[in-house]
Amino acid sequence: MSANQERLPEVAALRGVPQPEEYHAEGDAYTHTMLALAAVDDDADCRVFWGTLLHDVGKAVKTAFIHGRWRSYGHGEAGGAMIPEIMGRLGLAELSSDVAWLVRNHLFHFSWNLHPGDRLTRNHHRFMEHPLFPLLLQVCAADAAGSLGKSDKGEKIRMIAELYADESRE
Repeated sequence: MSANQERLPEVAALRGVPQPEEYHAEGDAYTHTMLALAAVDDDADCRVFWGTLLHDVGKAVKTAFIHGRWRSYGHGEAGGAMIPEIMGRLGLAELSSDVAWLVRNHLFHFSWNLHPGDRLTRNHHRFMEHPLFPLLLQVCAADAAGSLGKSDKGEKIRMIAELYADESRE
């Protein structure tokens, strides 16, 4: 076992974890994670780095073949629950709460069902007021960049980021 596997076995466990090919043509969850990590800006907040690296660690325990397709229901919540132990082991316990929030919420955009021209609801506004929301947008953008299939999550994140920027200017 390499030093990196010993320090981050949860990330190493993503090797070979299948994903739906139509949305993840890049391959397994590990390859996706490495592509997403490569999309993080060098000067990004360290919580964006850790949130991106760990955003899918829950897939190792939540992925199953259901109704003819690989699915990872609940992987955000499962991954978020793993973060305190991981960050504590790495000596970064002070980042644990923030990184766990980023991991738990990295799929938020799927539930918003926004389309061009839509207006934000009161609940959208409340969520966007969270102090970590700008970092979450960066984690989600990196996640989208690491998805080489026909997912539209990158477009959804761009639209939400534009709405967020517009709201911030008002």
